[in-house]
Order: sequence, then structure tokens, then C-alpha cells
Amino acid sequence: MDSEVRSDAPRRPRVVIGGYACGPVSEPEARAGWELARAATRDHDVWVITRHRFRDAIETAFADDPALAERLQVTYLDLSPKVMRFKRHSWDLYWYYAAWQRALGRTAQRLHREIRFDVAHHVSFANDWMPCGLTTLTGVPLVWGPVGGASTPPALRLSRWLGLRGTATEVVRGSFTAVVRRFVGDRVARHAALVIAQNQQGADHFARLSTAVVEPNATLDELPPRADDITPRRAVFAGRLIALKGAAMAIDAIGRTDDWTLDLYGDGYEEKRLRARVHRLGLDDRVRFLGHRPRDEVLDAIARAEVFLFPSMRDQAGWVVAEASTIGCPVVCLPLGGPPALAGTNGHVASLEGDVVGNIAAKLREAAAEGGKPTDRWSISRLPSLVSEWYGRAIASQKFPPMSPRDSRRMRILASYRRPKSTTNPYITQLFNSLNERADVIPYSPRSALFGRYDVVHLHWPELLVGGHNWRGRTVRRTVTSLLLLRWQLTRVPLVRTVHNLERPSNINAFDHRVLDRIDRLTTLDIRLNEQTPPREGIPGTTIEHGHYRDWFAPFAGGAAIPGRIGYVGLIRRYKGVEDLVSAFRRIDDPSASLHVAGKPSTDDLVEALQEAAAGDPRVTMDPRFLDEEELVRAMTDAELIVLPYRHMHNSGTALAALSVDRPVLVPDNEVNRALAAEVGPGWVLVFDGALTTQTLSNASRSAVARTSRPDLSAREWSVSRDKHLAAFRRAITLAHGSTQ
Repeated sequence: MDSEVRSDAPRRPRVVIGGYACGPVSEPEARAGWELARAATRDHDVWVITRHRFRDAIETAFADDPALAERLQVTYLDLSPKVMRFKRHSWDLYWYYAAWQRALGRTAQRLHREIRFDVAHHVSFANDWMPCGLTTLTGVPLVWGPVGGASTPPALRLSRWLGLRGTATEVVRGSFTAVVRRFVGDRVARHAALVIAQNQQGADHFARLSTAVVEPNATLDELPPRADDITPRRAVFAGRLIALKGAAMAIDAIGRTDDWTLDLYGDGYEEKRLRARVHRLGLDDRVRFLGHRPRDEVLDAIARAEVFLFPSMRDQAGWVVAEASTIGCPVVCLPLGGPPALAGTNGHVASLEGDVVGNIAAKLREAAAEGGKPTDRWSISRLPSLVSEWYGRAIASQKFPPMSPRDSRRMRILASYRRPKSTTNPYITQLFNSLNERADVIPYSPRSALFGRYDVVHLHWPELLVGGHNWRGRTVRRTVTSLLLLRWQLTRVPLVRTVHNLERPSNINAFDHRVLDRIDRLTTLDIRLNEQTPPREGIPGTTIEHGHYRDWFAPFAGGAAIPGRIGYVGLIRRYKGVEDLVSAFRRIDDPSASLHVAGKPSTDDLVEALQEAAAGDPRVTMDPRFLDEEELVRAMTDAELIVLPYRHMHNSGTALAALSVDRPVLVPDNEVNRALAAEVGPGWVLVFDGALTTQTLSNASRSAVARTSRPDLSAREWSVSRDKHLAAFRRAITLAHGSTQ
């Protein structure tokens, strides 16, 4: 299709998409690229650069959907026939792809001179160590991904199942891609405004170089439903029979059970070795090799299986895992690559510590006992909003005024936390990512803190610098922290403290108090999370509101609330008064009302106390465990009202989390919560005074107070928080060096 600009079209943001594989075909990589491009057309005018091999399929799609053809224009690009003659073997893909990306860069530059793109998006290949031709566009923010590859299995530890060939392959591949990634992939990440990683390991790698988020490229639709006639104790594996897919590990796990059977779908060079393994373990009557079968047949088998067993050691984003989870089949996998993210709430991740096969067998039994639930997490319908959010973030990142020459060097900030992981407090992760858009945040380690170069220190919970689980750990931390304080004092490094708690923990000794007193004396500036936090004597301060969770929770679509449902979510502690909530709810005389308590308790006896308070009331349900983000969003959005009956409350991340998914909260009446109520708009923050009573709970749950369409969280945008933090750090640097502002 011609790539000319239509002068009569309204001016929407213009996007150029580079897709080596991009078309409405059955290949996952090409299908993902096409669906991302198609999703982008909802809010943008889109130009795609791809290869001629997808032309027929694309033209057919345009013929079926003329409206799409109006919003999506395609430029087809291949290298010259003279070059293509040398592309004879599978490994030729790598040099050809690099050459094609160079040609893509030249083509994109030519189109940009004519069209003036607002954002560029690289959609394929999803390899994070290969080049990206769109980096040649000057002044156009780049979205890179989804890409994967940074996750590498511990090949030597898993060599028993990889075999000699598989181990050698993974060692060589890991070493080679690590070097290339450093000089190619890392360079692309530094250029990118936003990196979309296929899995958490990839995001962790690139977070030091750019803003990185996790979103696998799975785009699923029209899958079969979960079968009514599940075959008990049957596991299904689907994938190529090559070493890294873990079929050998799956067979060994079946051997650790008494009555499980395994159906293996796929073929590959490992099949002969796997058959010998089955025979050696005496599993000939329990393991079937079914070969490569049509996709519909494999999906039907997964729908009927009790568990999908997929202990792959290096799958960046195995769609078959997403398919199994979408159907509602529980998935057993390893903590490597994309499967844990794709399995989501239906995932059961086996540890690599100790007896790996035993861990898999245990998770197999656990998955069967818990079952699975169908999910639409990976549906194509999620993409338009997601892509628009990516492009909005990328474009916004380019709209800051140029810095003065004095401030042209990026500020280097030593954080008091280690590099965020999937289990890190989302507040810290979002703060880390937002600050890295304009500065370099150095995650804490003794080496980086003692010997690294940085301009300012940012502390959150200083007591963590002296704590530890045993005396050895505490001794090491106290020694390092004492040396750190000496360095900071001698070099006059400014120290900025975010004040999360009004009081110190009660379980610290006299030495730790002296260390914390010294930290207080060295503190240059305090950051308060609300105006009601009292200033500390002699320490200048500023207020930076706690950022919201809307972006963080966006990938997890919440449903409509259950009529009459009241919810409590979050960690269950004595001071949080959850027993008071259960007792007050029991006296509500309404059979349609329900209460769901979800969160990990600090002690087992708390669960017993809550069960006693419920006194067998069937309207009260509990989920006493740690919730992942998707489960947390589901628990909150299922409720019409979130109640946080804390006996003592100052800052509440849970209240902000509920407001971020558009659920009102009932909280204790204090100055902080009254200010929050005034900020977000009428009816979103309800307060109670004194003990929580049944009448208060009833009134709140059926409150008819008019609410705005959404709570106003504009003051808590992370871009606002980032700029306020950077201003605070600059102020601290000025104060520490004795200058006036």
C-alpha cells in the first residue's frame, strides 16, 4: 500500500512501526506484531515497515476491513535479490536481520522527512540482543518491544536434564548473547523512551538503562473452554522436544508420582533420548509421545488435562503457557523466563533450590488440588489501551524543557533499596522507574554505596541499614553503615529522607538508635508524603504525595463489583483491626451482604481469631495469603467498598490502591484521611470516628453520596512525583554545599 499522507485526515499522533515479522498469519511473532499495529490504529495513524512475504495476508485483511486500511499504511521492504541469494540456511537469519534493520532505518528516515512521526515502535523480532533500525530517527521517542532474551538458565546446574548438547548450547549461547547484548541491546535500551520486556528478568536487566515494564507479546483469541470432563492425574506437555524445553524434567517428575500420566506433544532431536529415559524409569505405560499435532488438537488436550506441565528452562514468552492459563488449566513451570508471568494466577512455580524434580512433583499435586480459572489476561482486546499508554509515556518523556548547561549531566542518586524485583513494593518500583527517566538511580549495595560515585543519597527506611535476620548479617550491616556515614560526612554528600513512619521500630537496640540518631543529624532534607506529617526539628522539608497505582494495575482489568460485597485487602496485623471489621459485619442483618478478607496474616493465630470472630457466618470469606497484583486488583474490584479499620493510620498505600482502581474506602477519621477525601472528590473517602460499628459499616456500604466518575488523582501522577523528587534532590545538593537557592 502506498505510504502517502492523506491531507483530509484529522491530525492524530503518527506512529512508525518496524516489524521484521508483522502480518495476520498464524506465526506467533508475526501475529503479535500485527495485532500491536492494529491496536495502535484506535488512537493513532500508523505506518508499518515489514517484508514482502506478509503482503498477501495484509492485503486480504485490508479488503475485509476497509476502515483499518484507512488508518494503517504499509511499506514493504526486502533487501536486493543479490543479497537474498546468500540467505540459504537458518543461521543466515541473523546477518540478514541486521542488514534488514539498517535498511529499515534508512526507510524510516525517508518517511519521517515526509510524515513527521510522533513515536516509533519496534515490534519484532523479540530478541533484546539484536539491532533496532528505528534508533536512527532523531527526536522521535522509541518504544522497544516486547523484547526478551536477557533471561539465561543456570545451565551447569541444570545439565542433568539439558544433556551434553543442551548444556553446551546454553553456555555458548548465553556467553555470546551477553556480549552482543552489552554492545547492541543495551545501546538500544539507552536510546529507548520505554522498554517493553517479555518477562521480569528482562525488565530487571534494562531498568538501569531506561524505563522498563513487563508485558509479554501474547495475543490470544477464540480458545476452547475448559472441558467438563477433566482427565484426572493427566499432565500435558506441548513444545519442541529439544533440551531447553524441559521435557526430560517433566518425565522425571511424573516418575516421582504414583498415578500421574503425561502426554507429550511435539517432536525434535531429543525424542530418542527422552524415549530411552521413559523406558529406563519404567514409565512406558504412563508417558505417551504424540508428536507434532494440529494446534486445535493440542488445545483440546490442554483443556481436558488436569495440569499443563511446562518446565522450560528458557522461554522468553511461550504462548502455549498463556493459552493454557487462559483456558483455565493450571500450569506448573520453573522461575525462568516468561512462563511465570504468562501463567499468572494459574501458575505454580517450582523452585530451583534443592530437589528440583521433587519440587516440580509437589507443584503438580498442588496445581491439581487448587485447579485453575479461565482468564482473559492475554486477550487481544487489552492491546489498544495498552499501546496508547505506551505511546503516551514515550511522547511525554520527550516534552521536558532543555536543561541548563550547569544541569546537563544526569544526576546520580544512591537509593537505599536494591534493584526492584517482581516482589518489590510497587511504590519503590514506580519511583525507581520514573526517576530513571531523568536521572541515574544507583540501587544499593555495600560496594556501590562505599565506593560508587553519586550526587545525593535517598533513604526510605533507615532502620533497614542496621537490621538483619541473624547476628552475622546485623554485624556486617552495622559496620558498612558506620563506614558509610563517615564517608557521607567527610564528602558532604546530601542525604534526603522520605519519612514513611512517625516513630522508629520498637525492636532495635541502643547501638542502632545511636546510628539512626547520626543519620538524622546528617539528613539534609525530609520528604513528607502528606502535609499532615509533622516537620522534624532543624531539618528542612518538602511534601511529595504518594504516587497512584493506576498505571501499575492497568494490565489487570477489574470487573464489576459484586452487589453488597465489602472487602478488606492487605497484610493482616493486630493494629489493623480486621477482627473489629468481622465482628461489626456479622451483626449486619442483610443476607445479600458479604465480606471478603484477603491478605497474608502476620501469625497463624490471627487467622484463628478471625474465624472465631466470623463464627461460621457463610457471608464471610477469607483468603489468608499473599496476593499478587492481579489477585489484589480482583479482590478490590469485586468489592463495592474497601474497609480499612486500622486502629492507627497515617499513610495508607492500600487506601490509595483502592482509589486507583475506582473503589471507595472507609477509613478512620483523622487529619490525613480528611485531606485525602478533599483531594480526590466527594464520596470516595468515607471516615468513621472511634470504634468501627455495625451502623457505621451499614451506612457506608449503602451510601448514596454522589461521587465523581473517578477519584481525582492528578496530583499523584508519577511524572509529577518524579519532577518534585528531582527538585528536592537539587535543593538538598544546594543546601549541603552551603549555597543559597
